[in-house]
Amino acid sequence: MTKTENVLMATARKTALLLTVVAATAFGCAHEGGGAAPATASAPADATAQAEAGGALYGQFCAKCHGDGGQGTDQAPAVVGPNALPLDPSPKAQLRKTQFHTAKDVFDFVGANMPPKGPKPTLDQYLAILAFDLKANGVDLAGKPALTPDNLSAIVIHP
Repeated sequence: MTKTENVLMATARKTALLLTVVAATAFGCAHEGGGAAPATASAPADATAQAEAGGALYGQFCAKCHGDGGQGTDQAPAVVGPNALPLDPSPKAQLRKTQFHTAKDVFDFVGANMPPKGPKPTLDQYLAILAFDLKANGVDLAGKPALTPDNLSAIVIHP
């Protein structure tokens, strides 16, 4: 190979590497500690369909800390069951300082704080996870429209 060919090959490799870095930065990485997670394919038809989609997302984003069944672990409180989503935060709570009266209260806290590390769900993914969690805690979502930031206040958890 001639000196000119070596220079051209080195330039091509540097350009390819630069384009890869630019693309990864522009579009985000979905690996641990990376950018935003990929968006969901389409909007769910209703809250029940949204909850079904939220099950896999719960496993992806939440189960590591809150447990496979949402039962809680030594790292994080229960999000499913009789001790889940209490009105008042636990005195030992490190992040939560507000009451959970409605699904909007839960959504506002979770969206700002969860997961504490790694990629964050998209808005649609957060809503699907919340629908899954609400349904797992006995909230009847049958016949209800898909959850949106605008209709979460109507779902009362604790009056």
